[in-house]
Amino acid sequence: MTAPSVFLVTDPRWSLERIEAVIEAAGRALAPGALGVQLRDKSAPLADLARTARALRAVTARVGARFVVNAPTSEALEGAAAAGADGAHVPCRPDRVAEARGRLGAAAWISTPAHSDEDVSIAAAAGATGVLVSPIFASPGKGPPRGVAALTAARARAPDLVVIALGGVDASSAAACAAAGADGVAIVRALLDAGDPTAMARALDAPFRDRRAPAAPL
Repeated sequence: MTAPSVFLVTDPRWSLERIEAVIEAAGRALAPGALGVQLRDKSAPLADLARTARALRAVTARVGARFVVNAPTSEALEGAAAAGADGAHVPCRPDRVAEARGRLGAAAWISTPAHSDEDVSIAAAAGATGVLVSPIFASPGKGPPRGVAALTAARARAPDLVVIALGGVDASSAAACAAAGADGVAIVRALLDAGDPTAMARALDAPFRDRRAPAAPL
């Protein structure tokens, strides 16, 4: 499966029904593997998170999208495995990357956040598949934007990592992210608030369509 160029990060402020509908629309609009979905809900009880994971695993499977669970704890990682997730997004620590790789397998997608250039180096050395570099543009509660130069720096430090731009990205800025070296963009509001998720997914994917790279070999 290719590395997703559009990664939808879920947010519990939107209903599960809305999230599922957006995944259906975006997934059917893009090539197989071009859409990724990361389940992120830091406050939900594990039982509720497990139910949501199963529901999103079903819809992502239908449209050929990669499904990843945000797993800040070992318990959440177990939930990802139980739901049949394709991978996990874990803290940028070698032990957490190793734990996720051991639990989910050599072919799993394992990503980490990268709020600094050093985080990129840590992720690469630990054997992560990719990094979500942020915040690229202004985003509520995420601190000062780092700009697209952070993507260029990440690409230079770790040529084999999948580099995903996160933070304030929308259809108007996706091309700048691609030009700076990103393999894709991670978004929340741009898709979940879109009046036409099909058109928005295509617009976000467009700068990456001709240069889509396979997921980094492990």
